[in-house]
Amino acid sequence: MGLDTGKVFKRSVFCPHCKEDYLFTLRAIADNPELKCHGCRGSIRLSDRCYEALLSDVRNTLHRIDSAVFLYSPGRGAVT
Repeated sequence: MGLDTGKVFKRSVFCPHCKEDYLFTLRAIADNPELKCHGCRGSIRLSDRCYEALLSDVRNTLHRIDSAVFLYSPGRGAVT
């Protein structure tokens, strides 16, 4: 059983409606064209140009996470 760190790690996303930042998982940001604000319940459209840098960074981070090789060494724990 593995842990999908993309479903655990979070990044803040700015809501243009209520002008607040809210945390979403990396997978939610990368996999959904639109998020629902936790505060005002408004739509956060990730296709808007203001989110291009965020999407690029999240996708690059997920690529690095998915490409990482983790080994387990008895007595030493996880080794990367």
